[in-house]
Amino acid sequence: MFVKNRMNWIFAVMFGVTILLVGCGDTPNTSGKSVESNSSGEIEQQDDVRGVTDDEIVIGNIVAHTGPQAIYGLLADSAQVYFDYVNENGGINGRKVNFVTLDGEYQPAKAVQQSQRLVEEEDAFIMFASDCTSCHTATQDYFTKNNVINVMSSTGGDQFTSPPNDFYFGSSIANYRIETKVFYDFAVNDLGAERIAIVYQNDDFGQEGFEATQEIRDNYDAEVVIEVPTIASADDFSTEAQKVRDADVDTVIMISTPNPAAKLKQEFHKIGLTDVNYIVSSVGGNDASLYDLAGEEVWEGTYSAGTIPMPDDPEFIDSEAMERYVDLFTDAYPNDNNSGFPQVGYAAAEVIVEILERAGENLTNETFREAAYTLDQWDGGIYAGVTFNEDNHYGLTSLFMTRAQGGKIEKISETIHFDPKSGDILYD
Repeated sequence: MFVKNRMNWIFAVMFGVTILLVGCGDTPNTSGKSVESNSSGEIEQQDDVRGVTDDEIVIGNIVAHTGPQAIYGLLADSAQVYFDYVNENGGINGRKVNFVTLDGEYQPAKAVQQSQRLVEEEDAFIMFASDCTSCHTATQDYFTKNNVINVMSSTGGDQFTSPPNDFYFGSSIANYRIETKVFYDFAVNDLGAERIAIVYQNDDFGQEGFEATQEIRDNYDAEVVIEVPTIASADDFSTEAQKVRDADVDTVIMISTPNPAAKLKQEFHKIGLTDVNYIVSSVGGNDASLYDLAGEEVWEGTYSAGTIPMPDDPEFIDSEAMERYVDLFTDAYPNDNNSGFPQVGYAAAEVIVEILERAGENLTNETFREAAYTLDQWDGGIYAGVTFNEDNHYGLTSLFMTRAQGGKIEKISETIHFDPKSGDILYD
């Protein structure tokens, strides 16, 4: 009897001590909000923040490195250039960036698989500049449940930033709905379009732009003569090209990724349809690499849009940030063009580094959000201006029209602004 009571007493004491220790210690918290003060009252970084140690910050990325949309791999290549530069210059508040980029092949199912690997095996603290709107739709719930913030995602899908979402901050490219509305206005008022064909990628990305045209088409005298859906992975666009020619249009607005945009215009040239205005989404057309993909003669004259000044833009060519970009990227990739997608990945990396630096040594989801909200038309990188606040998670709200001319992508308009509060599109 004595032994039994004694054992119960020992167990009770041990249980009480355990409860006391748990109460005084840190409670696991995957939200990244756990902090603690040391004996001096100074805040120290906690071990339970995934992907953040005393020495490094793990940043995850999923883009198409292979397959028909492999051009998006340039986003990760150029981001790595900037992260290497940051690491070589002391890192971020003493921590080095560990940038882990995986191939999503522009496929939602693959993106889900790679997301799980980045979070559960690579311990990514944050996701950055991943491509593919459909892929983001497929992974959104997973990242939200696992408290992983996506920053400067390479999708202009409205659902990730409007209304503001605690786990999505900014797009590295123009919002698709805003961009398409600007294209329509430009086509009618600047190019004199009267008969328009809307060719759109039949997925989450293409539907965004297509729905935007439905919202505004009645505001213009021009007629939408035909609407043609396409498939991003298709190799043959001869049928779509024939439908457009038969519709007798003067302007084509192509809401598409690069490969379909290039293939469709190749088909236009094969059948002699070379006198129509061709306007392509910035994710599909605002890169000089399309000259190689489509052919120099084919791609010449294509219209698109940009959110970053061109490297040779007289207004920005002497800026310290632009000079640094050109030097770093050219050193790393001397044979590649330095406009378009390389600029996007690099510029987005500048934004995330700025936010991480402002977040300070105690890096958590909450301190990251608070730091992001301090960016107000921030122009310390090669973006013309980046803004975040609790009512605006767009990040980028300005763009300009471009045209492929003489082997380059050239700016052909003043800056066009979107007001998140009113929804108005304003021209300089």
